[in-house]
Amino acid sequence: MKLQIKLSKDEAIAYKNFADVCKPQEITDDNFIKTVFVTGIETLNQQLSDMVQKYASENKEELAASGITVIENEDGQVRLAETAVIEHDMSAFPSDSPKKYEE
Repeated sequence: MKLQIKLSKDEAIAYKNFADVCKPQEITDDNFIKTVFVTGIETLNQQLSDMVQKYASENKEELAASGITVIENEDGQVRLAETAVIEHDMSAFPSDSPKKYEE
């Protein structure tokens, strides 16, 4: 896949300055750009995931009203499940104890 990104003059200068300081000599420009791009995607994906986690934690009642159950794991991670599905399929819960999620 080929991806082309148009940068403004200021953005291009900022990228060049960044690359001059951060790019290791043994890495090609193409591989460095690819690494920066993929790292940005991964960071954005994590930020979006964190935002969904926070929204789900703060809006359990609203989600429940729309048929979505918020399941919080012991590590603080949040999963969303369709309420109708988990009422009939307890495999959505960790095997340790589904009752603690019913409280």
